[in-house]
Amino acid sequence: MKKLIALVAVAAVVLSAPAAVGAGNRAKYKGAFEVTGTMSFVLKEARTGRKVVRYSWEAFPLRCEGKLAPTSSGFLEFSQQVNRGNFRAEAVDDQTNPGARLSLRGELVGRGRAEGTLRIRGDRVPVDGPGRGDCTSGTVRWTAEKV
Repeated sequence: MKKLIALVAVAAVVLSAPAAVGAGNRAKYKGAFEVTGTMSFVLKEARTGRKVVRYSWEAFPLRCEGKLAPTSSGFLEFSQQVNRGNFRAEAVDDQTNPGARLSLRGELVGRGRAEGTLRIRGDRVPVDGPGRGDCTSGTVRWTAEKV
């Protein structure tokens, strides 16, 4: 009887494990840039490992044609694989904003915290409000916490 109960318990765990992993756990992170603006992303855990999805930013500070004022808001449409707690992305929007480049670096530093840098630059960077500009942000630090 003990063997039968043990087999039923093991079978229940084995059968429920794929459903739990397949459903994927998600954690939302929100934070801010060191100058101005906010950012967020979702950390998704799945069978294939952890991924950062929907990295987005609002009111990210830019310097365009030598003037500090415009900001940029947007999001990455692709996920970033997390490797040993680190993730990164390089993006170029060749279709709607050729010449605009983005560099993202991030690290999960434990206990629901993350930090990293974001840089946007190029001669056709989309800015909040009308238009585009020859802009750069420099490398701007960000910090985030799980919410």
